[in-house]
Amino acid sequence: MSGNRAVYYGTEHGLALSETLLPQKLKAANYNTYMIGKWHLGFADWAMTPVRRGFDYFFGMYGGSATYRTHMSYEGPRKSGYDLFEDTLNPEEGLKHQVVNDRKGTFSELLYTEKAIEKIDESAYGASNNPFFMVVAYSNPHAPIEPMDRDLEQNSHIDNEKRRAMAAMITSMDYGVGRLTTALQNTNQYNNTVIIFLSDNGGHLMLTDGESLGSSNLPFRGAKGTLYEGGVRTPAFIHLPHYPSTGLSDGGSLVYDGLFHVSDWFPTIASLCGVDVMNSELPLDGYDHTETFKELLLRNDVSRPRDHLVLDIDPVYDQAGIVQGDFKLLLGNPAPYKFDKVYPLITTESVDEYPDIIQNSTHYKLGFNMLEAIRQHAAIQQSYSADPDHCLSLECMSQSLVLYDLSVDQTESHDIGWRFTHIRQDLYNKLQLYANATHPLAEPVFFEDEHAEALSQKGVWQPWLNSTVT
Repeated sequence: MSGNRAVYYGTEHGLALSETLLPQKLKAANYNTYMIGKWHLGFADWAMTPVRRGFDYFFGMYGGSATYRTHMSYEGPRKSGYDLFEDTLNPEEGLKHQVVNDRKGTFSELLYTEKAIEKIDESAYGASNNPFFMVVAYSNPHAPIEPMDRDLEQNSHIDNEKRRAMAAMITSMDYGVGRLTTALQNTNQYNNTVIIFLSDNGGHLMLTDGESLGSSNLPFRGAKGTLYEGGVRTPAFIHLPHYPSTGLSDGGSLVYDGLFHVSDWFPTIASLCGVDVMNSELPLDGYDHTETFKELLLRNDVSRPRDHLVLDIDPVYDQAGIVQGDFKLLLGNPAPYKFDKVYPLITTESVDEYPDIIQNSTHYKLGFNMLEAIRQHAAIQQSYSADPDHCLSLECMSQSLVLYDLSVDQTESHDIGWRFTHIRQDLYNKLQLYANATHPLAEPVFFEDEHAEALSQKGVWQPWLNSTVT
């Protein structure tokens, strides 16, 4: 949203109000802006809520997780409440805030999809001729894992109960994405809409009590909450209409294998929308990849605007990391929740069944040969064997500084810092420069805020630093 790494500002309750967000820039360029789903960027004050950060409309939850049918958030003991709201902001009426009490019992993905389709239809048939920018942040498959029966049936071929439930949560999201693309097609907007699909982190493998959540990050090591590849490396795709292309009929694949950080979406999306933010007054960590995508479509030599990225600098959890080229340096404790291994699959179903399932999905367009070409191009090749006895647990990692070569060691099993001491030192020095430029990270006081606790006891989880809707 900000085009910056979070390490540059310390905050107790959410994304710093000093940051200018992408919807604010697009709104200034006459885009209608909509946010649907999971916000999770702070809501202690009304100024932190979506419609005060650049969105004209918001429907969803302010917090990080909630039950899918009763819409109750849970942020800790005595810190829970109802979390489903609809907010609008316009010059004539100001801010309208509504607690959505009449949709209890309806699965959140269905609600989010319904509202998104309303806005798609409104863009096509409403009075405004402005283009639109919409964020649809489905919470699936975030815990709690509460799949619908329809989606469990779709995944009945998966033998393990936990894995089947996780797959069902993803199937639900897939249905939602399919309905949104259908709505764009039905309103003749699909071929004029940039569609980006991405995830915020790797799979969350299990709860702290050891209960499996059914995720898998194979072949990567680690999970959500760690700096290993299983926690920070995720796939994404982008649909680009009206761009020159050699076409996909030759069975080739258009896969970008360069470094891309989440902060890069800010300038890239802005550029695709005709808004120049790279030469503005905004200091940005993100890089514009628009020209890179064009070169990729034309099968030209692809430029790589980013040669390194900082994974994190977090003194609270004692972890930091940086990637440059094929090399990755980790400092401190890269797995504070101890999910530091290469975890095996918890199921034994055959992957031979997947092509039929994919080809029968709502929006299967590519054809099986194209699908296989993309999968092969994006496949991870592991040259080293992942030896479970070779430093895959915290107990055997006595050193606090490790270096990996991701080109041959995707499972991060072999520390090569002793061989490439100069590379290790160079990356450490670069990371130190970033650390020197950061603000002190504030220890979150969210759970200790007595005003928040008092509000949650009233049953609704909304801004508490001031009680008046402003």
